[in-house]
Amino acid sequence: MNARLRRLLEPAPTSPSDPFRWSDRRPKIKQVANGFRIAGGSIAGFVTIIAVLVGLSRLSEDPSTKTARSILVSWTVLLVAAIIMLWTANRWAPFVTGFFFGPPLLKIMAVLVFEQDSYYSSHSISRTEVAEFLVYALAVVALTLRFVDRRPPPTTFFDRVALTFFVFTSLEQVITPYHFPPWFLLSGVFALFAAWCAHRFARSKHKRGQHRDSADAPATPVGP
Repeated sequence: MNARLRRLLEPAPTSPSDPFRWSDRRPKIKQVANGFRIAGGSIAGFVTIIAVLVGLSRLSEDPSTKTARSILVSWTVLLVAAIIMLWTANRWAPFVTGFFFGPPLLKIMAVLVFEQDSYYSSHSISRTEVAEFLVYALAVVALTLRFVDRRPPPTTFFDRVALTFFVFTSLEQVITPYHFPPWFLLSGVFALFAAWCAHRFARSKHKRGQHRDSADAPATPVGP
């Protein structure tokens, strides 16, 4: 148990982004195993997200309709989902950037630029709200882009907590009527920003240590 907890607290290798390949020269058995691994991870992630949504929805219901048992079950589901997210954050961290940078971001930009005023009135949304979500998506992409690489930096425990908190706040915003300022979205982005600052500080500290070690290293003697 102590070994597992220690492994959770230590930085874990982040899953590298697998570039698209026209031809995969790996053995067939490895290709099939990789396909099952990706499918299994996607299904597990989807089930976890649904469990969080259901748990948050149950807790946000009218108190008169909730029982002690339903509250206990909801909190248990959320706790289990949070542990799963914390434990596997180094594997799904790159997908956060892909989710916001992919079709959602492009669609938001298209709606903001090309749609007429009738679109906003029929969808009960204003152009300002669309612009706000565009800024939010760009901020998320900028703060999580470091996880998208063939050799991404390791995921620290601080990163795990920030990513898990971000997912929970984003899902809470989904079931909460939108109003400005969107505190759940802002708190999730703030958590990502704090983790990003910690990463930059650790990186600069590591570089200063390398420069100091190289400066203190004895000079190589020159032959006669």
